[in-house]
Amino acid sequence: MKKTLCMILCLVMCIGLFAGCGGKTETPASNQPAANTPSKPTEPTVDNIGKTNTAGSSTAEHEATPPPKEAEYYDELSLYINDKVAIVDPLDPGARTAQSGILGLLGYDTLVRFELDGSYSPELATEWECNDTGDVWTFKLRDDVTFHNGEHFTADDVLFSAERYKETPGTYGNTAFKQAASIDVLGDYEIRFNLDKPNFDFVYDVCSPVVSIVNREAYESGDPHAGWIGTGAFKIVDQVPNDSITFEAYDGYWGEPVFCKKFVCRYIAERTARNIMLENDEFTFANVDGVDIPTYENDPRLTLTSYVMNNLNYVSFNMKKPVTGDKNFRLACAYALDKQTIIDVALNGYGAPAETGALWGYRTAYKDYSIPPFEQDIAKAKEYLEKSCYAAEGSPTLTITASMPHTIASAQVVQAALQAIGINCEVKQLDAPTMTATTTWANNQEDIICGSGSWSPLGSSIKGFVTPGNDSNKALYENDRVVELIDQAAATKDGPEREAMYHEIQQIMYEDLPYYGTFHMALYIGSQKGAGGAKYFVTNYHDYSHAYRLKNPD
Repeated sequence: MKKTLCMILCLVMCIGLFAGCGGKTETPASNQPAANTPSKPTEPTVDNIGKTNTAGSSTAEHEATPPPKEAEYYDELSLYINDKVAIVDPLDPGARTAQSGILGLLGYDTLVRFELDGSYSPELATEWECNDTGDVWTFKLRDDVTFHNGEHFTADDVLFSAERYKETPGTYGNTAFKQAASIDVLGDYEIRFNLDKPNFDFVYDVCSPVVSIVNREAYESGDPHAGWIGTGAFKIVDQVPNDSITFEAYDGYWGEPVFCKKFVCRYIAERTARNIMLENDEFTFANVDGVDIPTYENDPRLTLTSYVMNNLNYVSFNMKKPVTGDKNFRLACAYALDKQTIIDVALNGYGAPAETGALWGYRTAYKDYSIPPFEQDIAKAKEYLEKSCYAAEGSPTLTITASMPHTIASAQVVQAALQAIGINCEVKQLDAPTMTATTTWANNQEDIICGSGSWSPLGSSIKGFVTPGNDSNKALYENDRVVELIDQAAATKDGPEREAMYHEIQQIMYEDLPYYGTFHMALYIGSQKGAGGAKYFVTNYHDYSHAYRLKNPD
């Protein structure tokens, strides 16, 4: 199924990243290119990534549409979230979910905010700077912020958050803050991080919306809902685990006033039920699956917004096992698969095939487009399978593990393709929490995983996939040279030298093949007429904090 989607380019083309030291500079100089931008123009090399925009649709905008100066707004908005949320607590590893960024942007704040145009802006920090070597970072903080429990925000809360993240593997903030060998509180509103290694991207690491700053008092007092307490525009007032989370506007919010009083986020497992709720105006914003685009693209009640995710869906191979650790076996798999078939089945054709043979984000900086993608070649696949240890190991039945609807569908396509060349396999379906627990670095015994990985606009986002001990490293991959290059790139300011390091990493990943990249999802969000104000990021961490819906949109 071949479809075209021209309008997604509007969003992906804005992802240039100013990734050096933040300092007092908030955006790149207008007469210089943004640092850490892709080394090739952002236009995709394929055109089968969705459907042409029509009258009822719009592209994801560079900035959220500002509302009219004088207007009446709905008091309550509702949002479909695309995964179960059992726990809401940034300091609990069990709270990791694909929706954490959306929830974080509603209820919490970070030190620095990352904007749609690739710049940084102040949030809890008013200024930040690093030394010449990139290993000492100092942040000056706001003095007018309170938490949802009324406690005043100070540097001590940043210290508490950072230390707890460091002590809690599996939390999103662990990777960011464990870089700090020590932390110095320089006053109530100033804090310094002394990194164990130079990292000119540290400001990006701490601006992710999943690295929220929390309140020491709430945790140390034993408040059972301490994890709900942030400094964001909305405060959590109720949660039904795996079903809904209810936010109310926080009267003491330090930032720009919000437009609604209540925001309800709900998970609905069944697609048809979700569609009915969108049609019946029970959702203000909701994801729309590719199969339903023809139904809604001309619906005058709705607006469709589209974008291609920076995240990469992949097939990972357990490098610690005899069969999947055999490179000939992995090459057999790579040549057995056809990316477009996976996209057609898993996404109804709405996706962009992985453009190179290396693991990399859709528009992540320093992508090496010279590395060729693996193309299906059944003769080659069988040739490599004969060279592998698969038969010698008794031709075992391998598991292909997945947890989300589109990755489960991908796994079924992979299963059929591998069986066609003589590899016995079965699909193992897990729910998201079980998948997280089962595939940690310490526990992962899966043979093959069909998963989806989070990519930022920075080349450093490769780190999670390849660092030994990291739970995002689903391949259990270890390569000392790759780790060395990642550290060297972090210690190097943007430029040709850093680009060469990231290109070498991609070449090594192509040669080792611990992961086979399949596709980047093309996603759609349907919203009711008159709704706006949301900021849609290709990382899928969308910002609904200042969303609105006009009562009289005409």
